[in-house]
Amino acid sequence: MLPSSALPSAPACADAAAPPGPARDAGGRAHFAVLDAWRGVAALAVAFRHINGTAFFLNGPLHSALSSAVDFFFILSGFVIAASYGERLARGFSLLRYAVLRWGRVWPLHGLMVLAYVLFETALWLRGSGGLLGGREAFTGPRDPATLLPSLMLVQAWIWPGRDLWNTQSWSVSVEMALYCGSALLWRVLGLRANWLALPAGLAALWAIALFPAGEQLLRGVAGFGFGMACWAVWPRLSALALPRPALQVAEPLLVGAALLAFATDQSLRLIDPLFVLVLLVFARAEGPISALLKTAPARWLGALSYSLYMVHMLVIGRLCDALAFVQARIGARWISVHLGGRDVILLDPLPAFGVVVAMLAVTLVAAWAAYALVEWPARDWSRRLAGRIGPQPA
Repeated sequence: MLPSSALPSAPACADAAAPPGPARDAGGRAHFAVLDAWRGVAALAVAFRHINGTAFFLNGPLHSALSSAVDFFFILSGFVIAASYGERLARGFSLLRYAVLRWGRVWPLHGLMVLAYVLFETALWLRGSGGLLGGREAFTGPRDPATLLPSLMLVQAWIWPGRDLWNTQSWSVSVEMALYCGSALLWRVLGLRANWLALPAGLAALWAIALFPAGEQLLRGVAGFGFGMACWAVWPRLSALALPRPALQVAEPLLVGAALLAFATDQSLRLIDPLFVLVLLVFARAEGPISALLKTAPARWLGALSYSLYMVHMLVIGRLCDALAFVQARIGARWISVHLGGRDVILLDPLPAFGVVVAMLAVTLVAAWAAYALVEWPARDWSRRLAGRIGPQPA
């Protein structure tokens, strides 16, 4: 397969789009701006999904289905990692260098969030459990001390699949870290053939979910990441096709509408994952009206914050729920029911509940911006400098 940079140009055509391609940073990593923005939208959707309540928009089927945004993360990760590292690893790029780049990208913020939970549980333990926080006991349930070290080292999803521990949403990061390692070894051994083998592996994992429900989280990761790698295998040929511009203009809203309909009705990964694949391949071209919106500064900002937003949102939303519980206990109101493990329920009517949700998401975005500026970006920059001193310089 030809690398994307070596593909011939598509024929010029008055009503056809020129073949798109990813921008690349100084390190050779592929960058699809619109897909990055979609990552931010998906992270915000997951944050919204973790705010529960009695209002219709906080407990309906569409709200519940937003957890499937994690599967889009898996597909997008497989695509972007294959685009950025697949060929380079197949040609001998240092595995240690790759591991440092991936670990430095993911672990520092995760480690900080686990530490924040340890400090919170310690404060709760020192103060003693009480009614203000729903009778919570410190270091119980998802914050069991026995699970702390594996959670900190991001292996918890492989030891206790299906359990959401400490920074609960990091189960998907645990799955991804193993997928990063496994795919790197496949590229080293099989070369770019690994991208084509990823498709049957993804299909097998998707089929196996019904047979092995205990391993659902792991299989979701294998399926999504495999589909993403397969998407990169076909992307150079698809991106070189001269497609009519009106078709591209219509495809984006149709796909988004189909995905929302699937969320609200079926919610089966056997339907949602293929839809996500189509969304990725269409929006990677970035030539439709929704792509134009996702290229704007606010969408690009949201995309830049996506990982920080995903990692901090449960802690921030949980503490805001605790604050509401504290205030309502003081004034004798009944706004929220709080429970250990993030199962807090807002009891307000739809209009005030909407205001609370907007405020929670706004505070979460501010916290994500702080985490990005103070932790994620400096750690990523440091890991790139460290990786630059490992192994031969890439061509």
